[in-house]
Formats: sequence, structure tokens, C-alpha cells
Amino acid sequence: MFVKICGIRDLETARVALDAGADAIGFVHHPASPRHIDAAGIRAIIDGLGDSGVETVLVVRKLPVEQVLKVAHESGVGTVQFHGGEGDEDLQRAISEGFSVIRALSLAEYAAGPHASSISARLLLDAPEPGHGQLIGAEAFAQFGNRPTEPWILAGGLTVENVRAQVGGLRPDGVDVSSGVESARGTKDHAKIRAFIANARS
Repeated sequence: MFVKICGIRDLETARVALDAGADAIGFVHHPASPRHIDAAGIRAIIDGLGDSGVETVLVVRKLPVEQVLKVAHESGVGTVQFHGGEGDEDLQRAISEGFSVIRALSLAEYAAGPHASSISARLLLDAPEPGHGQLIGAEAFAQFGNRPTEPWILAGGLTVENVRAQVGGLRPDGVDVSSGVESARGTKDHAKIRAFIANARS
């Protein structure tokens, strides 16, 4: 089970996530978010981790691709997660410049498809408003159609308390959490990070 802890803003929290077994850590570059971090801040955390082997992900929403790539290069991340409905051309530009890509869609956007593409991008299904703790329930899949046949990552409303049931019911290949492991908006709770990762894999 792939686990990504998103909304990282400091080195200590990044180290806690790694020590707990996270496969990836995400950095939100979106000024309207309480989890926003700039390229220099991301670079400092990545440099502080050294050769950890963890996947580092720049999370962006509705930014021009030129700006996204500038921040990605300056920050030193290995992956870009697009949340703004960007087309294949923008995703391919990121791939061409050496980044892995995650395409994040709401369940409604995914169901409205088709999303067949030659672009090598992983799929993440999120709530309509990312970062607001909204849960994607089994009934939503029943309304919009079957689960994806391709590998996919579940996000939206996951918490320490519900991740085990969500994984068991929806059977994603990975999970992504941000607000569900916070003590306040934008402030990560280290104990919750550890418990979330353990529960996701139990």
C-alpha cells in the first residue's frame, strides 16, 4: 500500500513521515492554502532529508505550466501532482523535463471521462474541494460507476479512524492524506501520521 503524507511544511514532520514508513511526502504550492510552501522552503526540507529515497511531490492547482515547472526545478522535487484539470500537453511537458506526474481528479471529473491517455501519469481520485476533508464513500462509486481498472490513489477525507475501512471497501492501490493527520489546519500531528500509516497497511 502506497502512502503519501501531503501538506508537509517543516523538516521535522518530513522526518516523522519517513520514519513511519511513508512512500511519498507532498508539498502544497498554492498561496490560498494554509499548507502553502514556497520553492525555497521545499528545497530546504529536501536537502535536509538527504538521500532518503522518499518520493517528493509538488502539489499545484490551476497554475500556468511554466510557473509549475519553475517551482519544481527550484525546489528539487521528483514528482508534480496536477489538480487543475491540465491537459496531456502540460503533463507531457513535465515528464519531458524529468518529472514523474500524478493527475488528480475528483470522482465526478473521472466519471465524466474519458481519460484514456498515452501520458504516463498516475491517477489520484480526490474530493471536489481538495484539502477540505471530504470523504469519498462507497456510495459515490456506486453513483458514478465502477472503481478504476488502472492503479489509483485515494484521497479526500481520510483519517486515522477511517483509513482501514476505506482501503478495505474501495481497494485503492495507495492513499494520500493531509487534513486527516492535522491538529489544526496546516499543522501536522506527528502521532496521527504514525497511526495513519500503520492503519493504512494493517
